[in-house]
Amino acid sequence: MRGSEPPERPSVDHFIPPTDPGLVFSNLENAFTYREYDIYTRCLADSLSSGRSYRFEPAPVKTVTFPLDWGKQDEELFFQELLAACPADSLLILTISNDDIPDSDEGDTISYQINYNIVANHTRQGIDRDFNGRSYIKLIRNNQNYWVIYYWQDIPVSTDATWSDLKAYF
Repeated sequence: MRGSEPPERPSVDHFIPPTDPGLVFSNLENAFTYREYDIYTRCLADSLSSGRSYRFEPAPVKTVTFPLDWGKQDEELFFQELLAACPADSLLILTISNDDIPDSDEGDTISYQINYNIVANHTRQGIDRDFNGRSYIKLIRNNQNYWVIYYWQDIPVSTDATWSDLKAYF
């Protein structure tokens, strides 16, 4: 009988060093496409490497209560739960669009407004699988000179479920 083994690391690293702020969004999309938890978490700031803690401000959610003071650990747990609930043969797609013109550029910090669409064909019953909205995101350079997200505000643009709903479900 064979014992349990730790998960294998992918042979190809899909993380793109975010030396340009726009690459953070490519990495978020890659985290969904390749279902790589590590890519997702590397997009988020922590106080040790960037001097700022990650903070998420949710949009109003549909059916559940959103936890107060959502931080990096909450974000990491959410993504692990989402990956666990999406079978390998199901769709898990994030599409981000923006005009690539930052709202503000203050040297080591920069702000963007993005539009997003998420398709998450998870196994949980009775909750949405399509998520749409807009987010206001602030990035900062960390001690590796990589851009990371330190502030994320989710904004609904219709009655569709938002990224906040997805996070609250998982």
